[in-house]
Amino acid sequence: MSAVSKFSRKNLGLVLISPSLIILIIVVIVPVIIGLFMSLFRYNLMTMQRGIPFIGLDNYAASVTSSQFWYSFLNTIWWTFANVAGQILFGLVIALLLNQKVKGLLVYKAAILIPWAIPASVAALNWMWLLHPDFGLVNYLALKLGFISDSIPWLGHPVWARIWVVIARVWKEFPLSTIIFLAALQQIPRSLYEAAEMDGASPWKCFLNITLPFLRSSIVVASTLITIWTFNSFNMIWVMTKGGPVNSTEILSTQIYNVAFSRYNFGLASAQSLIMVSILLIIIGFYLYKVEGKNLSE
Repeated sequence: MSAVSKFSRKNLGLVLISPSLIILIIVVIVPVIIGLFMSLFRYNLMTMQRGIPFIGLDNYAASVTSSQFWYSFLNTIWWTFANVAGQILFGLVIALLLNQKVKGLLVYKAAILIPWAIPASVAALNWMWLLHPDFGLVNYLALKLGFISDSIPWLGHPVWARIWVVIARVWKEFPLSTIIFLAALQQIPRSLYEAAEMDGASPWKCFLNITLPFLRSSIVVASTLITIWTFNSFNMIWVMTKGGPVNSTEILSTQIYNVAFSRYNFGLASAQSLIMVSILLIIIGFYLYKVEGKNLSE
């Protein structure tokens, strides 16, 4: 084999992935570098006439000492935890149901993908209509069933708004965890359940001692992915509440958006964005440690 041929084969992989690398650099790496650069300056459109002075880590200091930033961070933790718990539990229940031998199962499997296929902004608008205080189906049914005596502006109440945005997001995204769990359930040997039933094990004990251990890795993967995608989500909360009422649903992504496009402080928004990215990197590191580390040990 000639030297030219060896060189071509050796670099074939690099040639094939180079388009993806170029796109990654343009879409991800370059914006991160620009954001890092902007975070070190007082980059505020409202004070541009006074220049853009270098201020070092002042934007980061302003972020971590801001009560509004930490309030949004705590809201983000609640928003993320509630979504992870809701999507995991709901997705697991639906996956267990779809794993049974029932008539028309293929139709049900296709139907659960509908919420996932709907764009987030469209889903948010649908939920806004459902929760409308005067024309919404939720108020109509609650009044008819006697659960409430008067219409409630669900998205105008701080507590209810926090609950409903989570419900809307769980409904929109639960098919992901359902697909992951269903794939894992179909890999469990049926003989294990038959042996357990012969020993007199109840369905609940079969679930605890057979199903859950087999789903452990899938739960870790699903939880991590849901955490990453929920932590930096923006569309549904912004369309439904814009972070209100009285900042009750303000999370880091909406907080950063307001800092950048309402207060025009791009330097501070860049610093907060990089703090948020750092937190996500820690989450990704945890994911790699739990999943990839386990695979290496095996």
